Formats: sequence, structure tokens, C-alpha cells
Amino acid sequence: LKFLPGVDVDYVEPEARGNDAWFDYAGLMEDGVLDIDVHFGWDYHAAYHLKHSRETYAELVRRGFTSPVAKYEDLKRTSGPLSTLVTTPEGEVEVRVRLFWGQPGTETDPDTDAGGRVLENDFRESLKKSDVIVFSGHSGPFYGFALANWKKTEEGDLDDAELPTVEMPAGRSQLVFAEGCDTYAIGEGFFQNLAKA
Repeated sequence: LKFLPGVDVDYVEPEARGNDAWFDYAGLMEDGVLDIDVHFGWDYHAAYHLKHSRETYAELVRRGFTSPVAKYEDLKRTSGPLSTLVTTPEGEVEVRVRLFWGQPGTETDPDTDAGGRVLENDFRESLKKSDVIVFSGHSGPFYGFALANWKKTEEGDLDDAELPTVEMPAGRSQLVFAEGCDTYAIGEGFFQNLAKA
């Protein structure tokens, strides 16, 4: 190594490699299955929760995932996952993807209290069981995951203040990906969750 002239390098030692800087991919797939739940939060701009869930479904089918239903319009929160097999360095793994979004006029209607509660409970269930949890929607420093229409209901939001105590499996790897504004509070909430290292 070359350093600046006159700099004594006798004190420079390599730092021990940490194990917390990389995703534990093997841990996510150790049971031979990678369960991915994708939640689309209600969107006031142009109903992107409807557009993006449809586009994601179409892309998964295009990529060879087997759908539990004949078409997007038939897909419900209880339909089951789209699935495929992939070969990884850990061996063959089944990838299962479930999609969740507020569907007007159904039990997940994002404009209603009841629909908001279903959306939030589905998200909590994902955090409790799934390997990868994806959220695409609105977020903020006083509400973590905005799943329902906050203009019409106070239900359907999993606040960042609730994340330190939300039920998650201890001793098992999970990956939570949150795409939205001001998601820094979400990270801090999960950091405080005692079930996770």
C-alpha cells in the first residue's frame, strides 16, 4: 500500500469482517421456499395501487410464474401465491409471491374502516411469516405503511411507532423493502424490534 510521505502505517490493521452488512440470502431460503409478499398502499395520485398491482401480476406471469387464478381480475388476497422454481447457489428454491392491495367494493376496500383493517392485518401477517415483505405506497414520519385511503378512514395504516412491538419471528432472516416517502422512520422502528438483531 502507498500512503502519503511521512505517514507512519505501523498502526494500520485490517478490520475484522462483520456479518451484519450483507443480506442472509441462505437464511431466507433455508426451508427451500422464498415467500415474498408485496403490498401496494392506497394512492391518491392515479390509483397506482391498482395499476401497479396489475402490472406486477402481468410481469410475474410473463416471467413464467404460475398463477393461482386465470387472470388478474380473479386474484384475491386469499387466492394463494404466484409461484416458480429457481436454481440458486443453495439449490432449487420455490419462489412464491402474494400480492395485496385495496380493491374497491371488496373486503379490502381502501375507502372503508373494515377494508383498512383487513389490509393492515394482512400486512401484520406478512411480517409475522414471510421471508421478504415489499411495500410500495405512501409513508411518513407519523405513519409507516399507508395501506388504505386516509382521507376516508383512520384504519389501514401500520404506524412506525407500532413497529418496535409488531410480531416478527425471532432468530430468522427477513427482508423488508419499503418504497415510499420518508421511510427512514420505518427503518428505525424495525431496528427497535426486539425480535430482530
